[in-house]
Parts: sequence; structure tokens; C-alpha cells
Amino acid sequence: MDIKQATIMFSALSQENRIMILKEIMKHGKQGLCPCHLVEKFELSNANLSFHLKELVNANLITKQKQGKFINYQANCEQIRELGEFLIETCPICHDKV
Repeated sequence: MDIKQATIMFSALSQENRIMILKEIMKHGKQGLCPCHLVEKFELSNANLSFHLKELVNANLITKQKQGKFINYQANCEQIRELGEFLIETCPICHDKV
């Protein structure tokens, strides 16, 4: 991962609602999560949630998959893992603990 991609991802995560949304999506693994559950859980308007999901998709932190007439969102675990590794790759203390 390069610094530009890391910056895009951190920028997307600089908003509290997006972190909560990402963590909730991550709980559902490969099955993913329908946005309707997120609207209810976080009491966001459809437009507000749509904006946050778009930012997370654009940062490559989540993916969306159409299933019939519904869209499910899944965490992009590979990219999330790479972001964590990007942070610790040069730290001798952190790197030894992984």
C-alpha cells in the first residue's frame, strides 16, 4: 500500500459514523449487510447513510454486491489488513508483536 491510498482510507475513517458503519458491516463477514439495517441501527437518513457508504466504497474499505433487488455491503478485509500493516511495517516494536 502506498501513502496516497492510506491517506484516502484514513480520510474516509475520519468521521465517527463511518467507523461505526464499517465495524457493523465487518461483523457480518462475507454475508454482508443490507443498508436498511444500518439506517435502523444508527438512526441515519437514507441520504446520509448513502453518502457515508459511498465514501467507504470509494476508499476501498467496503464493497457492494447486488443480490436480486437488494445491495449488500461487505468489508474489504484485505484492504483493512493492509492498512494496519502499513502502519506497523516500520515500527520494530509493533512489527515484532504481529
